[in-house]
Amino acid sequence: MTPRLDRRMLELLDARMADWTARGRYGGIEWLIADPDGAPLHAGRAGAREIGGAPMPAAPIYRIYSMTKPIVSIAAMQLVEECRLRLHEPIARWLPEFARMQVRGPDGALRPAERQITVLHLLTHMAGLFYGFRGEPLEKEFAATGFLDAAVPLREAVRALAALPLDFEPGCGWRYSAATDVLGALLEEIEQEPLPDILRRRVLGPLGMAETGYFVPEAERGRIMGMHLGRDKETGAARVIDVSRAYPADRPDFARGGHGLFSTLEDYARFSGALLRLAMGRGPQPGLVGRRTLEYMTANHVPERFLPLRLEILDESAHPGLGGYGFGLGFRRALGPQGRRILAVEGEFGWSGAAETWFTVDPASGLHALVMAQNLDWPGASEDFQTMLTAALT
Repeated sequence: MTPRLDRRMLELLDARMADWTARGRYGGIEWLIADPDGAPLHAGRAGAREIGGAPMPAAPIYRIYSMTKPIVSIAAMQLVEECRLRLHEPIARWLPEFARMQVRGPDGALRPAERQITVLHLLTHMAGLFYGFRGEPLEKEFAATGFLDAAVPLREAVRALAALPLDFEPGCGWRYSAATDVLGALLEEIEQEPLPDILRRRVLGPLGMAETGYFVPEAERGRIMGMHLGRDKETGAARVIDVSRAYPADRPDFARGGHGLFSTLEDYARFSGALLRLAMGRGPQPGLVGRRTLEYMTANHVPERFLPLRLEILDESAHPGLGGYGFGLGFRRALGPQGRRILAVEGEFGWSGAAETWFTVDPASGLHALVMAQNLDWPGASEDFQTMLTAALT
């Protein structure tokens, strides 16, 4: 099946992406729509390495933030398939600091948790954990765990996180969180190997993702795109920010389960393309899981009483949020149109990163697509791309 796309709408898409950079909202943007075999159906780029700066390098490198999570989740599910990890098992078996958690009630009072956090709770973000960003509860306490300091090892940061109370009883809510970071530490305990080595051996290497990793060689660091965070309120100038304290390029020992990977558009397309081929029944894909396992991972696991999902880290008055979506094991899943504030094809799955990297796998249409940018203020180019891609499907 070859997806058919409205060329007029694709021309409008290109113009819209270019307009975002012309207005100084991004340094550069890249985008790709590809078929199951990886052949580009449409691709483009616009802008510069930084807003108003030098041209984009030939093969830009991006900090992909939470697009690390699906890769870590795939590695975890490989262990489930091998029966070295069970979804129903309490994580305290490997991470004993989570054996006696406390839960913070609506009044702020603490009480002992009645349930144990399981592996499935981590994968679905139903563990009761949280992020401490943008005014969320325990923001200062979260920062003190060391998650945002690359000098703090993953295992040490996870131990500090376990000392904080849960936001709700495990399994009794949904909150986007540091759960995948905890999952990464769990993988290290089982494999007795650093997380970067686990991902390289299990996922990145078999898929040929040679330019995806937690470390960028010095000779290649000039290809890393500049990071932006909106504009200065007084001068209106674009803010180029240094995120290397929490997200370094030069530390071979750095790893997090929920963020930290660098990648290129072409490299990550190897991952999304393999997911598409697997979902479409094209046979086993090296570096992934079995087809039925992927179906399980990309199904919605969040009970209806916890929908619509909310991302507290985003201002949903300015962004579409996750209305009309469910969440599986490392991936969002488009449900019916009710409550959705953005066009999408039911059944598409994927995820995104905090600096506005985004991908979708659409088995019904037979395509996968990606947007790569670097702006922590998330101005909205990926939202426009998703809307116009959906409108282009004929």
